[in-house]
Formats: sequence, C-alpha cells, structure tokens
Amino acid sequence: MTTDTRWLRALVLGVVVVGGTACGPEGATDEALSQAEAEATALPTAGGGIFITAAELTRARTRATATTEPYAENARILKGRADAALTATPRPFRMTDVSTITYHWCSPDTDGIDNSLADATGKFTDDADRMRTLALQYAVGGDTKYAARAALFLTTWASQHTPVNLHDLHVDYAAAKLDGQTTDYCSDRPWNFALDGVFQAYGLINASDAYVLLKRNGYALPAADDTAVREWLRKTAEAVNSSFQAWTRWADAHPTSSAFTRYRSDNHLSWGLAGLMAASVALQDTALAGYVMDGTAWTDRRNGAYANPSFIKDVINRAIESGTGTANEGRVYEEKILRDPPIGYSLFHLWAMSLVARGAEVNYARPGFWDYAGAGGGTLHKAYTRYAAFILGERASPQASEGPPKDYRWLYELGFTKWREARLKSVIQVGTRNQYIVQSIGPVTLVVGETL
Repeated sequence: MTTDTRWLRALVLGVVVVGGTACGPEGATDEALSQAEAEATALPTAGGGIFITAAELTRARTRATATTEPYAENARILKGRADAALTATPRPFRMTDVSTITYHWCSPDTDGIDNSLADATGKFTDDADRMRTLALQYAVGGDTKYAARAALFLTTWASQHTPVNLHDLHVDYAAAKLDGQTTDYCSDRPWNFALDGVFQAYGLINASDAYVLLKRNGYALPAADDTAVREWLRKTAEAVNSSFQAWTRWADAHPTSSAFTRYRSDNHLSWGLAGLMAASVALQDTALAGYVMDGTAWTDRRNGAYANPSFIKDVINRAIESGTGTANEGRVYEEKILRDPPIGYSLFHLWAMSLVARGAEVNYARPGFWDYAGAGGGTLHKAYTRYAAFILGERASPQASEGPPKDYRWLYELGFTKWREARLKSVIQVGTRNQYIVQSIGPVTLVVGETL
C-alpha cells in the first residue's frame, strides 16, 4: 500500500461541511419510522434507496419541508447541489485505447485528456455524485426534472464511459504484473495502478444508488435505456472487481508472504466490497450480494466464477483488533501499521465497512454485520467506540502531526442508529450536523440521522 496521502486528503476535502443550528424535536416522525421498520417483512421493491429505507425516505420528506434543524439546512444543501447539477454537463471518462493509460496518482492531472487512472476515478466520482444528488432530490422532493437529469447522466455514462478493467491490460495476479508496468509508486503504471483501480467504487456506489433511487421511487427509464444502464453497471462492477482481485488473488497465491496480512486486511478490500454491494442492489444480483456478504462465488464475465475469500466478515475479523490488550481494543489495521495518517485512514476504512453493513441491512434484511465478531473478536462497534476518543480529543494519534479527525463525526450518525449510546452521540455533537458526503449517502443527517 502506498504511503502517499494525496488520495485520503482528497477524500476529506470531498466531505462538504456547512454550518447550521442545533436540531429540534422530532418524536412523532421517529415513532412512525420505528413502527414502519418493525412491520417490514420483505425486501424492498419500492421506496428508499441503497442506504435509506422507504420509512426513512418518508421521514426525510417530512424533514425537508419543515423548519427543524439541522434537517432543514441539510435539505437546502441537497437542493442547492441538485440545482447546480441541473445545469452541469455529463463528462464521461472515455479512452479508445486503454493500453496507453497511466497512473498519475502523485500530482494533479491537468492536461485535459482522458488518459490516466486519476482521470478515470476523479471524473467518475464527480459525475456519479451529481447523479445520486439529482436522484435523491427527486426522491425527497418529487420534482421529476431532477429525475430526468439524473437519468441523462446515467444514460450518457452508460453509452460513453470506459471502465478501467485490468483484464484489458492482461493482468497476472499471482505475479503482480500488468502490461506496461513500471517500478516506483509514482511511475507511469506501477502495481499500485492495479490496487487503486478499486476506487472506481466511489462512482459505482453513487451511480448504483441513483439508479435505485429512481427505480424504487416511481421514475422508470425507457426499456432500452434501462437495459443499457444495467449493462454499464455490470461492466463497471467487473472493472472494480478486477482491482479487488488484485488483492485477493495475489494473497491466494502467496499465503506465506509477509505481505499476506496486508492483502487480506486493507481498506481497499472494504471499498471494493462497498461498490460491489451497491451494484448487487441495482442489478438485483443475489450472487454478487453473496460474494460480498458470504464469500460465495460470483461469475465475472472477464474472469469467471470465483469464491471471494475477502468477504465482509473476513475483512472485519482481520481488520479490527480485539483481545490483544485494552490499549488496542477496536484498533483498525491502518492504525496498527501506522499508515499516514493512522487515525484518518482507520476511519476511512470503518466508513467502507459501515457502508457494506448498512447496504446489507437495508436491502437484504441482513443486519448482523454491525455486531459480527469473528475468531479475533473485533467488531464494528468496538472500532466505533475506540475512535470516538480520538475525535473527541481525549486520545492522541500515534502520529504527532495528526489532530482530532472531527470531519469524521458524520460517520457516527450511522453508528448511533445502531447503538443508541451517549458516547456515540457526543461524537456527532462535536460540530454541526450538515456534512454532505460526496462518495456515498450525501446529506447523512437528513437521510439517516436520529433526533439527539
């Protein structure tokens, strides 16, 4: 794994923070939500999205039309971003000859030409955020002009996008080789190219969510467009999977290597799973869902059937520490190896694992991943509990230059929905509740936030 932090810094910058006021009462809405969820007996076919249940969407609609804060401000942020997206033009990443693609991860790629993995992931992240923002505004507000624009983005990308699939570069997983490979991290096409292609998952998560938000909430694409979008989502999932397997198949082939633990524990695995989970929902692909949740086989058209050794339970078990001493309880792999910055990277990893857990719960009636403990005893709850102390400033990062990572307070909105603990609530309250998460979910407090 690279020691370069440019990508993580970009992620933090991708979290939009806007000021607001404290929240007010909302008891009746919460009671209705609890009853609706208690009565749910089937997987969702209408209402909601990948990260928001039908009942939560109903609650979000109420919040968006009221004056209660921070929900009203969240709704204003959502609508403002959606309005900006209405006038934006889709800019799909497109290459006619992928064999010439470069990595370009270490410095800004400003040549204006689609020719690097940095271009591919960056453009996909930006436009998929627009798709999801538009679709969510439609789902919350009901105005079909937002749905139509989301559909335009989806169909344009479906017809023009070039997913970066490693099989186009003749990847050899066991040898950790691909066409045109160069040596150091910042070179034209190092092995990290294969590993970091998994970050196409940001775009896949949001594009899948946009499609689901439209489909479950009454906006149907024409049949030909629907087929094209589904095929594109499948191709893009296969591209993400090609990089996901740069981790898993290398580890399969090198079980005695000193790097084996890294290839079974790293945040790349969880981000790949988060993207594939989202695609499974959009495609209604239960085999792909099983690949993520249970490690069963899924057939990738570029690489055949493969049983996934790094499914979410295995990653939780390996990546979250327990039983090695009180000081290490809940420690995430990235902190253990002192990745730069160790606490920020650990929360970045916890974010991805939480997306998988929530996606499983909302779409497959599988809530157990939140509290799953493998042989090692680590759980998501233990990680949430540990990192609360760092965000609250009670515990210092092992890297002296890293301050309290308060920008990750939004993640505790997810944790608090599962464990109504005062400790987690206090993390949410270290700042405003108006963060907009570009790479997934969007206005978290509006969508899933509880009354504090």
